[in-house]
Amino acid sequence: MELRGYQREAAAPALSGRNSIVWLPTGAGKTRVAVHVCRRHLESRRGGKVAVLVNKVHLVDQHTEKEFHALQDAFKVTSISGDTSHKAFFADLVKKSDVVICTAQILQNALVSAEEDTHVELTDFSLLVIDECHHTHKDAVYNKIMLRYLQQKLSGERGLPQILGLTASPGTGGATSFEGAVEHILQICANLDTEKITSVQEEQQHLQSHVPQPRKQYDLCQERVQDPFGERLKRMMMQIQQYMQEPDLPQDFGTQIYEQRIVELEKRAAEAFCRKTRVCALHLRKYNDALLIHDAVRMLDAFQCLQEFYGAERDEKDPTEQFLAATFKENRASLQALAGDQRYENPRLGKLEGILREHFQPLGTSRGIIFTRTRQSAHSLLSWLQTTATLRGKHIRAAVLTGAGYSNQTKHMTQNEQQDVIKQFRQGALNLLFSTSVAEEGLDIPECNIVVRYGLMTNEIAMMQVRSSWDRLRSPKASGVGQRGSCIPCRQLLGDDHVPVLLTATSALQARGQAIRELQEVAVTSWLMKEARLSERRQRHDPDSVRLYCVNCSQAVCRGSDIRTVEDMHHVNVNPSFRSFYRVSSGKIQFQRTFRDWEPGSRIACKACSQDWGMEMLYRQVKLPILCIKNFVVETPAEKRRYKKWSAVTFPIKAFDYLEYCSDTHSLSF
Repeated sequence: MELRGYQREAAAPALSGRNSIVWLPTGAGKTRVAVHVCRRHLESRRGGKVAVLVNKVHLVDQHTEKEFHALQDAFKVTSISGDTSHKAFFADLVKKSDVVICTAQILQNALVSAEEDTHVELTDFSLLVIDECHHTHKDAVYNKIMLRYLQQKLSGERGLPQILGLTASPGTGGATSFEGAVEHILQICANLDTEKITSVQEEQQHLQSHVPQPRKQYDLCQERVQDPFGERLKRMMMQIQQYMQEPDLPQDFGTQIYEQRIVELEKRAAEAFCRKTRVCALHLRKYNDALLIHDAVRMLDAFQCLQEFYGAERDEKDPTEQFLAATFKENRASLQALAGDQRYENPRLGKLEGILREHFQPLGTSRGIIFTRTRQSAHSLLSWLQTTATLRGKHIRAAVLTGAGYSNQTKHMTQNEQQDVIKQFRQGALNLLFSTSVAEEGLDIPECNIVVRYGLMTNEIAMMQVRSSWDRLRSPKASGVGQRGSCIPCRQLLGDDHVPVLLTATSALQARGQAIRELQEVAVTSWLMKEARLSERRQRHDPDSVRLYCVNCSQAVCRGSDIRTVEDMHHVNVNPSFRSFYRVSSGKIQFQRTFRDWEPGSRIACKACSQDWGMEMLYRQVKLPILCIKNFVVETPAEKRRYKKWSAVTFPIKAFDYLEYCSDTHSLSF
């Protein structure tokens, strides 16, 4: 495998066995550098073993198929992701393979696993390649792996693997000053146990000839001159706030700040068993979502968002729900009429329409990605495209590409659906994607001559990563579409200005190598103290003294002692009497993959108020309800609290014992 001159320069420290970070622009061949380093490492190290870690599932197959397959002539290469059943036998696959490509979470699970067939040690590997390594900070899974590495290193452990990080930008952590950038990069280096970031110096001209810079422009447009649709939504929100009798609530409707305030209010109301305030807060959040959609795309999309919300099943006996449903019903006809009035439509869409008309004719000349902030706006933009008469016949073949993680706001894409869209785009069956940030990092998508950041604020990492879509073309164009007077163009330019800051900070790093070990010691000490606090907190209360209440109707439904964990992940209620509190929906939940010992069942909801609680699972032929903690209020002897994650509760939870459960239920039946 031949490397270009600038790639050889970037690979040099890693080839000599040093921990290093390869910093090259996306499209410059970072992964090829990593493959070359892996080959030389395995050739020179008998019994060597490489783990290639990625932070997104779709990158596992991409790396395997596009680059690391080149190693299969001499070495055993295995890929493992959340989509494969092999992860259940991870340790065995590691023993049989020379190169393992996997998501970082799979390695982290294996490092903490107590089961022999899934447990591995860091010392089982001689080289760790960490893709998109700028994510090695705070509570990211990369950092959890590296904190374990640093703890072992500082304890004198031998045989730890060499580290090779890959990034298009180490970032500045949001810093705008030279000092802040230096400190952030220094911390990333400490976390990755490296004193060397390799960026191209001697071969800079060679690099620029292979990675051309895009031509950028910022397309600004005026706000709506009149906005009767938005004003009516705001009046309805004022009406709800007056009904709530909460005089201190903010009135900055349609902002992220308002959303944060209303989410916090809903949490406090749930913990105080104040159903009226909680239900109103949930509805206000949906109206705020509608205003954000209205600001980003069409009035019609905002109206449909509310229409779907009020069409869902809810407790019709509750007086608050009755008031809120009546409020929407009174305004529905007026909102629908306004949503169809083109005089008040979003001017950003007109600007986007002009960009697409310019670039998608004549036939087959363009390929592009339009980045937008939310999944909802990505779907809404696709719908807008399909119904815009002036864009029909322009030979635009478009689809949505969004994240695979669960969201209660919009439907998520499965990993298989993601892969299918990416494959069609690479092959040319699609030539336009409406995408969230999922396509910005690491994704090897072929040439685009138009990339639009639609109403997006950005940072220096996104600005550098998104160049993947501009590489290898003579005069690619990047456009930012935003409202005149907004902060978006300023933030975009700030992202550009970070590039020289990064270069300067990296140069200054070489003179501060001694600080690396001090930062590592502080990081490991802080991590150990945090782990100790978490362990202590988990033992704070007796599970039998803990009660769980439905978050919506405040009915007490079970005790903490009824909860068990399945596979260290799923929290189930093992008390047979719990079934009297919930009802099961018709139809099973469908997943794109199968599981080793269980299969999903149907959703479950509170029998009293229809609040969603989670779902049933069939575990070794036993039906067990999996509970989502955010749908309950947890009462301990100290307080009532609502949690986002089970890991934050203050009582210990035992692992599910299949034999014990079968024995107990058998004895109860007699």
